[in-house]
Amino acid sequence: MAKQPDDLTHRILQDIQKTLADHTKRFERVDGRLQHIESQIDDLSKLVTYSLGQSSETKFRQSQQQSRIDELAEMINRLTSEKEPR
Repeated sequence: MAKQPDDLTHRILQDIQKTLADHTKRFERVDGRLQHIESQIDDLSKLVTYSLGQSSETKFRQSQQQSRIDELAEMINRLTSEKEPR
């Protein structure tokens, strides 16, 4: 009869070890998923930063091109107005 408490304690400890092993496996899966999500967020952040940079650069180039178009239009207007008969 003296062995019963030891057997019960042993069984409880085995159950605890099994539960801990299950938790460890689950945490490893969750950790892997979190690392994957963090990687995707980093990639998305880089993509957004690049896209916004490209957008700003494109707006700047369009502004420069519009300025040049305006200058050329003004030159054409001056040239055509000089050649008109008086």
